[in-house]
Amino acid sequence: MIPHRFDRVVRDAIVFSLACALLVSVLGALWLHATHVTGDPPVVHFVAWTLLGGAATALSCVAMSSTFRVTSGDRLVSLGLPNALTLARFVLIAPTVLLLSAMRYPEALLCYIVLFATDVVDGVVARRRRIASEFGVMADPLADVASTFAVFTVFFLQGQCPPWLYLLLIARYAMLLVGSLALFLAIGPFTLKATLPGKVVGVVQATAASIIIAGVMAGGLSEGTKRVLFAFLGIGFASIVASQAFIGWQLVRRRASRIGPTR
Repeated sequence: MIPHRFDRVVRDAIVFSLACALLVSVLGALWLHATHVTGDPPVVHFVAWTLLGGAATALSCVAMSSTFRVTSGDRLVSLGLPNALTLARFVLIAPTVLLLSAMRYPEALLCYIVLFATDVVDGVVARRRRIASEFGVMADPLADVASTFAVFTVFFLQGQCPPWLYLLLIARYAMLLVGSLALFLAIGPFTLKATLPGKVVGVVQATAASIIIAGVMAGGLSEGTKRVLFAFLGIGFASIVASQAFIGWQLVRRRASRIGPTR
């Protein structure tokens, strides 16, 4: 049962998610119709896919309703701009993936840039206004994981990403999933937080994804550019795997120190 004082914020989050999806679907449909480009994606598919993403985001708000607790003061004032931007990022994943799959690269690049910008802006706003919520702490890295995995899956299927890099990305997220489950079973509930290495790698991978899309638009990246780009991404993904392992080890060690030796 959601505490009464959080009902309004959860409702606002659901309404915002659906309204954002509706706005994106309408703007996208008008643009696709105005450009008169035959082929994929049909306008109806774009609208349906975007609204489906908004509905999924709204359902996630229901599932995470207990996390909408703002720690800026003692009262819950509103949904807050940082949380709204995080929700917008979730909504934008579906149209970005559809546009990439349909090879509408200019529109996909624009959508992805807006998606990444929400990640940058929500962190800046949250720090300057000193607004924090459990939802924001948990949902922000989840949005990064979902958007990165979705975009690079399309890259892999289109041959824009080497198999070894995609496998490394899968290993990174598989370790996060399995490790989180193992930690939950071992030490109980814990909060998934964004880390500095994760944020740095997030900037690198977002920049790399934008370069890949722009490169496809320009006729393809040179082999030298690909080697450098994928090397940086590989190092970044590997560093996150190491960082995740270290954080997990710290959590287990901290839990063990609290329990103390048993007789």
